[in-house]
Amino acid sequence: MIGPTKLTEKQKEVLKELVGNKCELCSNTEGLDIHRIIRGNVDGKYIPRNCQIICNNCHKLLHSHEQMGAKG
Repeated sequence: MIGPTKLTEKQKEVLKELVGNKCELCSNTEGLDIHRIIRGNVDGKYIPRNCQIICNNCHKLLHSHEQMGAKG
């Protein structure tokens, strides 16, 4: 994979601050994760325009729906 594979803690803090330190999907303020919109296995990179701040619950739901779609 070309490009950054992880964000620094400072980059994570900045991205979270840009969205008001809340999940972009449900507005939860706890357990925030960085989600790559374009997944790493298809060359998605950890760059700001490919990152979304979401809570642990929304992150799990997104990935479970992706897996369900791949099976069907």
